[in-house]
Amino acid sequence: MKDYQKAELKMMQEVVRFFDENPNLEKTDNSILKTHVTKLKDFIAQIEKNAIKQEFDNTGYTENKKKAKQELANADVNVTASICSYATDSGKNELYNEFNISISKVNRMSDADLVNYTKTIVATATENIKDLKPYNITAEELTSLTQLNEAYSELLLIPAEERKEKKVATENIKKLISEALQLLKRSLDNDMVHYKDTQPDLYAKYINIREIDDSQTTALSIKGTVSDAHEPAHVLQHVRVTAKFKAGQDWKEMYATTTAKGNYQFKGLPDGKCTVTFELEYYDTITKDIAVYSGKATELNITIKRVIH
Repeated sequence: MKDYQKAELKMMQEVVRFFDENPNLEKTDNSILKTHVTKLKDFIAQIEKNAIKQEFDNTGYTENKKKAKQELANADVNVTASICSYATDSGKNELYNEFNISISKVNRMSDADLVNYTKTIVATATENIKDLKPYNITAEELTSLTQLNEAYSELLLIPAEERKEKKVATENIKKLISEALQLLKRSLDNDMVHYKDTQPDLYAKYINIREIDDSQTTALSIKGTVSDAHEPAHVLQHVRVTAKFKAGQDWKEMYATTTAKGNYQFKGLPDGKCTVTFELEYYDTITKDIAVYSGKATELNITIKRVIH
């Protein structure tokens, strides 16, 4: 999972913990809330399940593959040595040149080339099995070589299957998180408005938990807080923040809105200069020029003045 997805999942888990610690919220007159919480728990369980599949651990696989490849290469050379000896005695120079390959060169073959080369060895040896018998090549040995090759081929499929499963899990996580966030925004957040006046402290705690903290993610380009210039302790929500930057030859814009904590953030901005504008009704519009650097979030905290009428 990406850092911002982990931050989103952490927020969801904290929301569930909030409801578990306040079971009185799921009472009869707001029973639908319990249904929505249950759905959120199901989303979390599915996300966590896919996160496990997403982590492809190839510990030990590389070593096993290396060992299997060496074993197959040695078996190949044992057979090709006999083929080359037979080719020399029978004056079949083309056959000799085709299979006169050193063990080091066989080891350097790609996985697919080694598998195909082994098949060619078996096919050629089988075709000349009677002539190769004096050179200690038997049908049993060729069967054994075929089995080694098949085992190696199956081993090669493991990471491909793991990657496919990982890709599916990654897509599932993205979809599940999106649906869970929609559930929070469109259902649970509205359910909780019921308690805004009756239990303001509890409601405030819920709103605080709902804010995603992904300030540690390397994807962030700009982050900060907007507050009232006359009351710095009073943060401002719903401030429209515009980041204007140059992408190639063109100027582009990204938008954000401050949260209940007055926070805003931008991700994935290109390196270079950036103009950031802050706008809120009844407040002065502020514009700042800053620089953006890869892998480092530039912090820009702003205070804006209320327009006095």
